[in-house]
Amino acid sequence: MKKYRFEYFASCPVGIEGLLTQELLEIGVKTATATRGGVQFEAFHEIALKVILYSRLASRVFKFLYQFEVVNEKDYYLEATEIKWKSLMDVHHTFRLTTIFGDLPREREEFRNSQFATLKLKDAIVDWFRHYEKERPSVAKDYPDVSFLARIDRGQEKPYLVTLLYDLCGDPLNQRGYRISKTEAPVKENLAAALLKIVGWNPREENLLDGMCGSGTIAIEAALMAGNIPPSFLKVDRYLKNVNFKLWTFQNYPWLTKDEHLQENFTLLLKGVLAETEKGIAELRKRPGQIVANDLSEMCVGAAKDNARKARLDEIIEFTQLDARETYPAGSKALFICNPPYGERLDPGDDERLRNLYKGLGDHWKHNFKGHRAALFTGNLEMLKAVGLKTSKRHILHNGDIECRLAEYKFY
Repeated sequence: MKKYRFEYFASCPVGIEGLLTQELLEIGVKTATATRGGVQFEAFHEIALKVILYSRLASRVFKFLYQFEVVNEKDYYLEATEIKWKSLMDVHHTFRLTTIFGDLPREREEFRNSQFATLKLKDAIVDWFRHYEKERPSVAKDYPDVSFLARIDRGQEKPYLVTLLYDLCGDPLNQRGYRISKTEAPVKENLAAALLKIVGWNPREENLLDGMCGSGTIAIEAALMAGNIPPSFLKVDRYLKNVNFKLWTFQNYPWLTKDEHLQENFTLLLKGVLAETEKGIAELRKRPGQIVANDLSEMCVGAAKDNARKARLDEIIEFTQLDARETYPAGSKALFICNPPYGERLDPGDDERLRNLYKGLGDHWKHNFKGHRAALFTGNLEMLKAVGLKTSKRHILHNGDIECRLAEYKFY
């Protein structure tokens, strides 16, 4: 059985693994290797905590714990009872287990059901505590103290390879805490940040117009990036006001609670997040009008304002209510970015209206955005053709289960 110490895995939307790798290295990890849906990395524990607080792109961060090969599900149970579970959780902690299958043959005798595999691991944990502690911990599907992920792949010497990991986050990292008002099908916060990074938006050189802002996610993420404000700042502020309320599951794990030096460093990181936030907001107030959030819907503009207010950015972002095809660039250089409707929720009769919207955007940019550029993110590849303009770049991304394109346009 292999025991890990400093290895971690950060998950992310498919298509941004390269960006996440670069971000992790900038934060300070030792090595980082991209794989589909995330990045495996090595780092000291302090740096892993910094990733959780500072990553704009990661969805979750996991810590590798153990890896072992098994013959079947009974063998899985027996191997799991060899783990010293008290070193990973307290008997009074509630816990949650998630099992995912990786590279496994379709036709197999064992591990055909992830729920049954989860049950075997749960039994192993409970039986270990009953034997050694004379008590048993309880399972909690919602808001557990401790959360484990088990991944099962093909083995080399035995048929199956089991990898056990801590989920260090609890709630996904993309849930920053500012989105109190939602609109239909909003893009996740870390994906919104990724869109801005992919197109190379530089707030020092370019203003930004979110032409169809919805709940304001892209504009808010742009403001956080422009001010170098850590994406965890609202959670950190909430925690420091009530240190007895644990926001991240790693706060319950022995590798933190039994390491006074790591706890001290974590406290310093939290204070650093708040200091950088105050500095960033002050800097952004010196550059009004740099970021504009626009939508035709009064409800969407209202929701975006609510969210920006929660993020303390309502004085930073300028809100307008207009048809996207009637907006104009602010400043000498601007990026128009938008996430228009894909059409999957529209009635068949609305297809022509959607096509006119995409075509209208292309016509508007061609005539009114010379010297500027645009980026359009959509899951409707057919409608993308209706824009009628040659793209300078295209990127394949996933918005949940939807394969999407991020199309870039330059206007000379």
